[in-house]
Amino acid sequence: MKIIKIIFLFNILMILSINSINAQSLDSLLHLVVENNTQLKSIELEYQSILEKKNQVSQLPNPQLGVGIPALRPETRLGPQMVMVSASQMFPWFGTLKSKEEVVISMSKAKYEQIAIVKLDLFYQVKSAYYQLYFLTQKQSVLTKNIQLFQSLESISLAKVESGKSTLADVLRVQTRLQGLRQQLLMIENQKLIFESNINELTKQPTSTKIELTDSLELPLLNYDLVSFRNKIESNHPLIKQINYQIEQSNNTITVNSNTNKPTIGLGLDYSLVGERTDANPMNNGRDILVPKVMVSIPIYRKSYRAKIEEENLIQQALTVKKETITDKMINLLINYKAEYDNGLLEKSLNQNQSNTIRMAYDVLLSEYSSSGKGFEELLMVQNQLLDFDLGLKKAELIANIAQANIDRITKF
Repeated sequence: MKIIKIIFLFNILMILSINSINAQSLDSLLHLVVENNTQLKSIELEYQSILEKKNQVSQLPNPQLGVGIPALRPETRLGPQMVMVSASQMFPWFGTLKSKEEVVISMSKAKYEQIAIVKLDLFYQVKSAYYQLYFLTQKQSVLTKNIQLFQSLESISLAKVESGKSTLADVLRVQTRLQGLRQQLLMIENQKLIFESNINELTKQPTSTKIELTDSLELPLLNYDLVSFRNKIESNHPLIKQINYQIEQSNNTITVNSNTNKPTIGLGLDYSLVGERTDANPMNNGRDILVPKVMVSIPIYRKSYRAKIEEENLIQQALTVKKETITDKMINLLINYKAEYDNGLLEKSLNQNQSNTIRMAYDVLLSEYSSSGKGFEELLMVQNQLLDFDLGLKKAELIANIAQANIDRITKF
């Protein structure tokens, strides 16, 4: 008998350890998002593709080569021109290529911030789905406990019917309530599948993967400082940094435009192969022709350049206003989420106190009904209230957790 007890305890410990190993913390799921999410990978590839443009814009224009064979050979004093070869290379104004590189670098920085922006949103989606799953699991636990209470009440009602102290109507009402609670348990299982599917999609896990939740989920303590949040957002939020890089890109574009508005210098060389004269023999007979060249392309029509600068200035003004709009909107959202968080804490405290009070009333009424068969209506009402308060407590925790996740989406970067 002692050996059987030891084996039983060993099996219990093994089950608990397996559950502990399989349980997935929220941090581990967020880590999977960073590693596996296809949307993040797509943006990272776009970022790398923009970087490749740097090598494209930093190159000189292709040199020009030309070869000509005159159909009617022109005669020179030293002989006829037989073949003419020309080569030239244009050079943009000093700093033009570097400023084009800077435009691409600014574009890549703005795209890189997109990764952080999307990551904040993905983290929120995972947290929200995880908290919903946890709430549904807690709701199942509350419903299961209440089913046990109603089953006890059903047994007491049956006993009272047999003793003639109650009617069958009491039993039927309890059984109807039990059927409703069991149906809710089945519906919760289907609801959990939705949130599990969302998490598996975000973490790129197989769709059939079960999300094993941790046993307890502590309600986070909120560190809330609106002034500090505003300063942090204005200086470091990925959305604001992305706009700053867009403004930087616009400034670099103006620099490129300014350099393009300056002369372009070209160097070239013309070479002509000259045949020897046969009718005479002048000095340097048949000497080839070599002509070095310097070319300058002068932009005369400047209206398009001025229009481009004006366009970029307007873009920068729009982006500056956009930054202010985004910051104000985030601050307003933080105020709203803080109110939701506080309301969640208040609801939790209220439901906890009411649950404790109504539980004592339930014990008194149950004792009275068990002994006399009286007070069934009131007992049933109190038991339903007890269920509502327990569920309200779990719902309040969910509201506070979701509010915290929303605040993290704005401030935790």
